[in-house]
Amino acid sequence: PQVTIDELTEDTIKFTLSKTDASVANALRRVLLSEVPTMAIDKVEIIENSTVLFDDFLAHRLGLVPLISTHAGFNTQSDGGDAGADGLGDFQYNRDCSCNAFCPRCTVTFELDIKCEQDETKYVTTKDLKSEYEGRCRVAVGDPDGNEGHILLVKMRKGQRLKLRALAQKGIGKEHAKWGPCCTAVFEYEPEVELCQKVYSKMDEDARAAYVEACPKKLTKPFNPADRPYAAVESADAVACMTCLDCLDHSKSIPGLCVVRDKPQYFKFTVESTGALKPEEIVLRAIEVLKRKLKDVGANLGTAAQALNVD
Repeated sequence: PQVTIDELTEDTIKFTLSKTDASVANALRRVLLSEVPTMAIDKVEIIENSTVLFDDFLAHRLGLVPLISTHAGFNTQSDGGDAGADGLGDFQYNRDCSCNAFCPRCTVTFELDIKCEQDETKYVTTKDLKSEYEGRCRVAVGDPDGNEGHILLVKMRKGQRLKLRALAQKGIGKEHAKWGPCCTAVFEYEPEVELCQKVYSKMDEDARAAYVEACPKKLTKPFNPADRPYAAVESADAVACMTCLDCLDHSKSIPGLCVVRDKPQYFKFTVESTGALKPEEIVLRAIEVLKRKLKDVGANLGTAAQALNVD
């Protein structure tokens, strides 16, 4: 398989997966959505809550707040990986950690203590969540030095107070959607429009012009005739066809003129991050998860083969 990055922004990556089949593309899509580990608030201790929202409602909102998950990788200090400057390495799963309940190796504590003492409505946002280890895990959205981009948690009136402690831990989207690193992770087949040269050559000039004008993506691009031994219409960004099928409608009266088909072994991916990880990091970690799964399958098949030989 080969990956070619088409577009990369702060929140989104678009890439082409080629030289493989749909099973691998779909496996990668599923891993992107549900098996890349991130950090999310999993346990909330409500110490005082006199706001209009119930405790469980607040806990649910806190769980869906995206957290920076750079240290929710695969290399832990116990695995011999890079422990980093703090000596803690990447976070471990709480269930696999050797601590009794929670510790800095598997958990980050967030605290919030706000009391409204003004007549105007007070807005409690994710900016008010204070992380125990800002350098390892913090809220992924909002301007740290301003009030822009923060997520609203609750509105408070004078005399109301909210005090809580939240524990962020490592998990995957398969366990709960709050650990999902992607807003969207989709792929589409790259279509090809094939024009029959023999039929096309028999059309008059006006008919040809009208046929090409009917295509909403009719920008031309040079291509290798050896790769495309037929007349084609292709845009400058190499994804001319958006499968509107206007070309098929216009060719109903001319049998054999046009065929729209999927380009074999080409899949166009679009991945949008929640902010927990950079989009390119999500893809790299998803590929690592997929490689580990394939390695486990190979090891188990080897073990099963040995057992059959022994029997």
